[in-house]
Amino acid sequence: MTAPNDVGLARIRRHLTAMGAESLTLFKGNYFDRRLQSRLRVRGVPDSDTYADLLDRDPDERRRLVSALAIGVTGFFRNPTAWGRLGSLLGDSAAPVTFTAWSAGCATGEEAWSLALLLADLEGRGRGPIDWRVEGTDLDDRSLEVARAGVYSPRATADIAAVLGSAPGDVSSDRFTVPAEVRQRVRFRQADLAAAPPLGDLDLILCRNVLIYFTPAAQSRVMDQLLGALRPGGLLMLGKAELAAFDLLPRLEIVDRRERIYRRIA
Repeated sequence: MTAPNDVGLARIRRHLTAMGAESLTLFKGNYFDRRLQSRLRVRGVPDSDTYADLLDRDPDERRRLVSALAIGVTGFFRNPTAWGRLGSLLGDSAAPVTFTAWSAGCATGEEAWSLALLLADLEGRGRGPIDWRVEGTDLDDRSLEVARAGVYSPRATADIAAVLGSAPGDVSSDRFTVPAEVRQRVRFRQADLAAAPPLGDLDLILCRNVLIYFTPAAQSRVMDQLLGALRPGGLLMLGKAELAAFDLLPRLEIVDRRERIYRRIA
């Protein structure tokens, strides 16, 4: 199997852009090439130009490519200390009554549901916002199907209880289902981080361990999109693996450097 050639790669990238998945073309070359080569091996295709021919005639393969390239690593309440810090900020008496949040690059939805469960817990204890909603977005429609269903392994309850003290929802021997009252306030949709954001004037954006996959130029572009969607005073929470260079952005002040939580100041 040969290395990707420039012509084949350009055709593949055009397919992704036409599908509304431009941000996948902005990934660092080594990550993009590794995932693409894996897809070529699965399909038994010798080179990227031949694979582009396959994409020309097979819409299902185009969707499979998006799934192969998309970042699917997630879980409920990843990095519990970060969630504990976020909960203390959202539970502050100065938090807005009406609250809108965006989980960008939500994969199969656990992060968006984590935030919704946290907000519901704060509301139930008379703290934090009382009129809130959460929107989760991702490029991969297969992942979004899982997110919308809100049904996960019962092992998720341990991760939820580690932060909230319990795991509200329906639990059986083979599944955990997010409670209906929480599901009503969360929406999932397909969207591209490289395009215009799905919402504006947001109070909180979660974009955790996504930017690390982008080139530096693409990171700046995506950050401009995120900050453009965030209201002044709104919070941005990045992942522990994100670059500390974001500490220096002029439109952000550091709320918690260790937990990568920032506030937009202009």
